[in-house]
Amino acid sequence: MAFPSSLSRASLALAGVLLLGSGTGWSQGNPQGRPGKGQPMIEALSRLSPTQRSAYLQAQRSLEESRSRERLAQIEAADRCLAQASGLPAIQSCWQTLAQGNQQLRAQQVQQQQALAQRFALPVPRAGAKQKGG
Repeated sequence: MAFPSSLSRASLALAGVLLLGSGTGWSQGNPQGRPGKGQPMIEALSRLSPTQRSAYLQAQRSLEESRSRERLAQIEAADRCLAQASGLPAIQSCWQTLAQGNQQLRAQQVQQQQALAQRFALPVPRAGAKQKGG
């Protein structure tokens, strides 16, 4: 498959990352019949009405879109900073700022995901649990 530009390739990669790494706990049980990691989420979602499930997915989509915009803004800011950096201390400062922003964004994402789960009476992700895709 040919892509017209690197932007198209990047967009496709970003879409794949968002789709695969959303961290919503949607996984299937294993073949041996034991519940998988996502089983509590699946069971909780099954108790929601179709309208509630749709609202949950819309809220999840909004969070993911917001996360993507924020992450891209961080990367663009780091790009600008690094373009102006004239030596090792300046580059270290840019990189440290990016790392701190990443850490803050991850903490914010955990809080948002917990609030969303509580809103729909779904299993609440633990604050210390590793988030996929972020």
